[in-house]
Amino acid sequence: MFSRPFLFYPLILLASVLIIDKIFLLPVFHKEFLQAGNSVFYHHRKVLADRLEKDPKIKETKLALVFGDSRSYPFSELGIPAEKQSSWSLYNFSGPQGIPMYSYIWLNDLLQRGIQPQFIILSLSPEAFDDSKGFINTPFLRLGCDSECVDLVWQDIPWKDKYEFYLDRAFSIRSVELNLSLFFSRLKSGKLKEYTAFYNPEYRLVNYAKGDYLMYATTANPTEKLERDSKRISALYMKTFQLGKSQTPYVEAFLKLTREKGIKTVVIWPKVYGKYYKEYEKHNIGNVWWAGIKNLAVSYGASAIDMNSESNCELFNDASHQSVLCFVDQTKMIWDKYADPSFNK
Repeated sequence: MFSRPFLFYPLILLASVLIIDKIFLLPVFHKEFLQAGNSVFYHHRKVLADRLEKDPKIKETKLALVFGDSRSYPFSELGIPAEKQSSWSLYNFSGPQGIPMYSYIWLNDLLQRGIQPQFIILSLSPEAFDDSKGFINTPFLRLGCDSECVDLVWQDIPWKDKYEFYLDRAFSIRSVELNLSLFFSRLKSGKLKEYTAFYNPEYRLVNYAKGDYLMYATTANPTEKLERDSKRISALYMKTFQLGKSQTPYVEAFLKLTREKGIKTVVIWPKVYGKYYKEYEKHNIGNVWWAGIKNLAVSYGASAIDMNSESNCELFNDASHQSVLCFVDQTKMIWDKYADPSFNK
């Protein structure tokens, strides 16, 4: 073998790749390394929690918290009825592909900090309950779950996500999700400093209010675009939909906490575009998934709203997200019917 050094080349190449890969273990890539989208939101929620903890206003007003995925970004103080806005503070902790595990982790963290909300909106989407889609590892484990969190949820993680998790540990660049096109774009334009929050324009938009992101779904797109988008996301999420077992225990754990703390809670199924909703009907999501979620919510003293039947707003940013204009009436309805102190179940 020593007379044939070329046989060592693959080993040398592998060793070099592993050594270079370890660069991505440096703290700079894991503490504040903002690329676009997911990393911005997941970093911001940590900052938002610290801001909430120090906010003197929450001692003078009632506090509402929002948890869920991107479909709940537009829940904002601006949607609270005008006559009630001065008596409420609303912080939105929803995140990209925010699965129930993520919502539970944040609620538990905030309660342990001594924060006591009076009202909670928990937004749930059936897609997040499909363990075959990889939502647990990406982005939750990669961006929203520290070592203590991993220990807590590990027993409920499917083997496929555990395998991906171990690959992330073996090859650090995977966990960073390095966007090379964004890197070279920032390098060419001299904007590498945008990897830090202070200089990142997307972060500043997210950080403008209290976690709500009204820019995400500001437009109402034409039917042609929504029809095309329905086909696209149906192929991604519903064509091979499988109701998994990993997330329901965290919905129950979430609701158990809210009941123990005496927090009024509403569980919401966000509305989607009609053509996409037909895919829900094709897979009997109403009975297979929502009926169980609704019964679970009621059993813990929470309320449940299916916005697909309760909301009359037909404006959509895409097939999966309603226009921000729809959230004015939805938030008003929620406040008048559920969050108001005079409301009794």
